[in-house]
Amino acid sequence: MRRTTSLLSAAAIVPLVGALLAAPAQALPTQALTGSGVAPASVPAAASDPEHVPVWDHGPGGERVVAFGDSFVSGPGIQPVRTDVGCMRSEKNFPTLVAQGLEARSFVDASCGGATTVHFTEPQPQGDYTNAPQLDALSRDTTLVTFGTMGGNDIGLVQLAGACVVGDCVPAPGDDPLAEAFAAVEGRLVAALDETRRRAPQAEVLVVGYGTYLPPGGCPDVLPLPGDRADYLQSQIDRLSDLLERIAGERGVAFVDQRDIPGAVEHTVCAAPEEQWIRGLETYGDGILMHPSTAGMRATADYLTQRLGEVRPEGPPQPPTRAERRAALKQKAATVRASSSCLREGRRLRVRVRGGQGAVTRASLWVGGRWLARDVRAPYVLTVKAAKVKRHRGALRVRVVLRDAELKVTRGLRVTRPRCARR
Repeated sequence: MRRTTSLLSAAAIVPLVGALLAAPAQALPTQALTGSGVAPASVPAAASDPEHVPVWDHGPGGERVVAFGDSFVSGPGIQPVRTDVGCMRSEKNFPTLVAQGLEARSFVDASCGGATTVHFTEPQPQGDYTNAPQLDALSRDTTLVTFGTMGGNDIGLVQLAGACVVGDCVPAPGDDPLAEAFAAVEGRLVAALDETRRRAPQAEVLVVGYGTYLPPGGCPDVLPLPGDRADYLQSQIDRLSDLLERIAGERGVAFVDQRDIPGAVEHTVCAAPEEQWIRGLETYGDGILMHPSTAGMRATADYLTQRLGEVRPEGPPQPPTRAERRAALKQKAATVRASSSCLREGRRLRVRVRGGQGAVTRASLWVGGRWLARDVRAPYVLTVKAAKVKRHRGALRVRVVLRDAELKVTRGLRVTRPRCARR
């Protein structure tokens, strides 16, 4: 059912938009700050160094999910909202629903209202709370990353929406007032995506685009926004989603296009209240202005899970078994090599140990069953007086220990006695 009455009159909108666009960050209500794109430097930083605390962590192994994003991810205004942070993260935002559906062992929600692409690498102060750089939420055992939505605050989508409501926001033909902002955000998105893959090399990365907020022509009888302005606003949202899609394709990762969710165009700000996936100027206590509702978050979560099944039909990666880890450790042990040489005109013997692919933790030198030298740090170099070696009969051997957590493999290597160590 389509609404037939305007949500707010244009006269009532002007003060709201003016406050959103002009007020300093300290004076903005939390709801406005989460989507406003206000420079985070105007908010005082927290006293302690920030770090990401998992929403839950049930131990190693299994699916381990990390979520990046801005307020379109965090879900301000959707109850219940987690009270331990200033980012207005809802317990019903789409990454939480995805992690629950996957029965993830670990889930870290790094999304934050007001975040820009700068906050992939820099902390974001939000009142008395500081959100750590979002990339810091990753680890080498992360299995799934929902990358975005991100970039809307760089472009100033909420400010653009306000400008379109209170005045003519459509530029003259040939003009592109957002060109510079789009160019800047592209570089930071590419860098953040590359860094995500470096820090979490085993993770499936799903780049998430923005959705359909307004249907073609808008809905002037519901939202006081002329059709040409509505189309321009949605075109810039689409432009950002297209950019995210192109970057994902160039980097070989999957893209989740919220515009492709079945029925998305029927659930915009123009829909009946109970049908809105994106809230209009009246939010009904479920979401905030031009942001997802509970139903919108559910639709995105379901679609993202579907896309994940398409790109990863075999399911989440499983941690290697103990037997597989031991076999891998033995393979590393097989790459260890040792060589000997004489130093200081033959007065000292040196044995160098190489290989092991980073698993070597100790190397020791033995002759005839007697221990002569030990090294516990790479590069592994064992030195001993040549005269001491000469005094003992028997083979010259190196014993190398390799470890993977609680697993240990020992390899023995016979080393040729150089001339200085012969009797």
